[in-house]
Amino acid sequence: MEKDAGQLFRELKEDITAYTESKFDLFRLSAYESAGKMAGLLAYGLILICLALFALLFVFFSLGFLLGDLFSSIGLGFACVAGLYAILVLIVVLLKKKIKNKVVNEVIEALTTNDDKE
Repeated sequence: MEKDAGQLFRELKEDITAYTESKFDLFRLSAYESAGKMAGLLAYGLILICLALFALLFVFFSLGFLLGDLFSSIGLGFACVAGLYAILVLIVVLLKKKIKNKVVNEVIEALTTNDDKE
């Protein structure tokens, strides 16, 4: 039996609707996957930064006490460490644009990559 034109158009409409819904679902799931990857990457980065900061804090405390023993003045040792911190802050301020661009590029790369680098 031949189908009439109305029946063909209804079936075509149903197929197109199902296709667009499937494409929308695929887009939505891809967005969820990208958001999940970014959340995981952010959590990993924050944990790594916190651990590195604590390690750096203890290194600088040790350096302050060591310099304090060398200069026979703990205050002078910690003043030298404070000077090192000031130099580090100055370097970060001077490299602000490079650091910002690096972070933006890493985020874009993480969002656009399709394969896992694990």
